[in-house]
Amino acid sequence: MVTVNKITMKIFLSIFKLLIKFSLIFMIFYIWLRYYLTSTIKAGVISLICAVIIILILDSISKPKQNYKNLKQKEKEEAEQMFFSLIKNKDYLFFYNLAKTRNKNVEKKRIYLLVKNEENKIMLYPYLKIKPLGQDDLLTIISVASKEKVQKIVICASDIEKETYSFAKTLEEDIVLLDKYETYQYLFKEYQYFPQTISKTQLPKKSKVLFDYAFSKLRTKSYLLSAFLLLIISFIFQQNLYYCIVATILIIFALICIIKPKDKPSLNNPL
Repeated sequence: MVTVNKITMKIFLSIFKLLIKFSLIFMIFYIWLRYYLTSTIKAGVISLICAVIIILILDSISKPKQNYKNLKQKEKEEAEQMFFSLIKNKDYLFFYNLAKTRNKNVEKKRIYLLVKNEENKIMLYPYLKIKPLGQDDLLTIISVASKEKVQKIVICASDIEKETYSFAKTLEEDIVLLDKYETYQYLFKEYQYFPQTISKTQLPKKSKVLFDYAFSKLRTKSYLLSAFLLLIISFIFQQNLYYCIVATILIIFALICIIKPKDKPSLNNPL
């Protein structure tokens, strides 16, 4: 029951976050349309339509970039054949043997593995099915992971639905989704040809540090409060262009704070 409530709460939070983004985009259009249009209702309707279009566009471009573009065509074909063979044979034991090459403490369950080290406990879940990994499948895996009390979930699947990537970003769990090409590149190829190395942690660029500081999620509230205050003032002084410009900028800043993705974990060695 606790797991179900937790999943339900996360779905609610993802919907709430979508509504916040929609509201902010709507306000940006409404501020300017209300400035140029005399009809408040007309400005509201046009803003609503524009906000829906922008949300759909953001959703369509939110699909993560394919990290396997540097794979040769022959390697892509090998990746497809390998994963298809694993699905056909339901060869979960292969992933156990793969994990054991670099991790001594590996516990084999029926359809997943638990990889333990000094720092954390990781679930490696091979999704050996032809159909793409969907949101419902992800929720099922998360419910299993919560019982195992893992700190990270690595899921290998032949294909992954676009919505599943977006949904995974809204969850608190540390989730790594690998399709058949990324599984080939970051697990099969990595473990077969390259020794285990300690990657040097790269220092973040100064521009990135400033960007993260300026658009921290903690600053969302202050941007919104300032924007709404200026918005109220703009209703009083409708012809004052300054309030519209600054309120728009502040709402855009708040929107960036909300949609700014988390730093992705290194995929050189997901385990």
